[in-house]
Parts: sequence; structure tokens; C-alpha cells
Amino acid sequence: MNRTSAELKRLARKHLVGHWGLVIGATLLLALIMSAVLIPFYFLFLISGGGIVQFGTYLAATLIVSIVSVIMQCGIMRMQMGFARNQETGIGMMFGEFTRRPDRYIVGILMMSGIGLICMLPGIVCWTIGIAADLAAASVIGFALYLAGIVLMLIFVFRFSLAFFLLIDHPQMGAVASFRESARLMDGNKRHLLYIYLSCIGWGFLGMLSCGLGMLWISPYMSQTLVSFYLDVTGELDRGQKIEPEIYFHEQ
Repeated sequence: MNRTSAELKRLARKHLVGHWGLVIGATLLLALIMSAVLIPFYFLFLISGGGIVQFGTYLAATLIVSIVSVIMQCGIMRMQMGFARNQETGIGMMFGEFTRRPDRYIVGILMMSGIGLICMLPGIVCWTIGIAADLAAASVIGFALYLAGIVLMLIFVFRFSLAFFLLIDHPQMGAVASFRESARLMDGNKRHLLYIYLSCIGWGFLGMLSCGLGMLWISPYMSQTLVSFYLDVTGELDRGQKIEPEIYFHEQ
């Protein structure tokens, strides 16, 4: 366990050999589907001249598409976990999570969104009041709370970063149980994951410099590295094969 980021990246490159076309195709297909669904709502909003109803419809469509996108991304992640386990994979796996209790993912998304809102709301409210009322002290305090909220939110994000991997791996597991187990697994591993993200910043800049085209390769590479991290933290890389962890899950 606790392999270095360089080792995890090496494993990611190894597991992607022969699979680049599949995962890039799935990533591109996901982007095209989401864009095709959202574009009509966006044009409807523009044609209406910015009507309230049309704007609300566009926001609702964006929310639904975002949730669907996360579930499909989990399908792609299961595909990449299959690469690491030498299992048979296919493009259809990106739609497979819709048949494996998708309500668990929706609850997980809402939980993460709620955590972010709780962390950021005090700073946003105080900062907004300070700016609106032209109160310098309130603005400064609000800005400080906003920065503190970002730090707190990141701590929770890292703490629960393995929740969706666990939901993918264990169809019987509920969202709350996955968050609880993620917190246990990430105890002592948050700094390691932070270092992995920091080591990928350069790749992210390269992807942006290529007008986003490079992300078709960089995003799967980063995701595969996170898969390696998950398998390392759970001890599966040392076991050499998938063995269900000895924990008791409670369905939500």
C-alpha cells in the first residue's frame, strides 16, 4: 500500500495500453450527448430574450444533465476499473450504472452538493451583505469566511473522494455507507491524494493550452491514476485480485 504517485501513474499508463481508443471514445460520446441535450434549451433561452421561465427551464435541464453525466462518468470509471483488473470491457458500460440502483449516485451527488453549500454559504452571505450595504468590515469577514469555506470543502471532498468508487464496486452499498467507508479509507491518505492532484496540474495546463483537445487523453490518464490510488488504498493491488473487503454495509 501507499505507492508513490509516480508508481500509480506508471500503473495507470500500463492499464491504459490497448484501451485508449475505448476510453477516449466514451469520454467524447459523453460530452456529445450532454451537449446535444443542453444546446436546445440554451437556444430557447436566447431566442426568448432571457425570459424567466426559459431561464428556469435551462437551469433545471442543466441540473438533470449534470446528474446524468455523473452517473455516466461512473460507468466510464467502472470501465477503467475493468482495465486494471484485466476484465472484459465495452462502450456499453458507460450506461450500465443506470441499471445498478442509480438512486445511490443521486443521493451521493446531493450529499456532496449539500456539503459544499454548507461550507460556502456563510462566506457568500456575509460577503454579499457587505458589498450590498457597503460595509468594509462585513466584506472582509465574508471574504475570509469564503476562503475558509473553500478549505473546509476541500477537506470534505478529499475525505469522501472514494465514495463513488465504492458505489461502483458494491451495488448493494448505499450512499451514506459509501461516504462512511470512504472516510475510513482516506484516514491518513488525504495528503497522498493531494500530492497526486498537484502532480497533475502541469498536465491540466497542457490540456487547456490545446484548447481542451488534450483533455481527451489527459482526463482518462488522471482518472486511471485515481483508479490505481483506490485499488492501492483498499489493498487490492497487493492482493493481486479483487476480494470483497470484510465490512458490513447497510443499504440506504
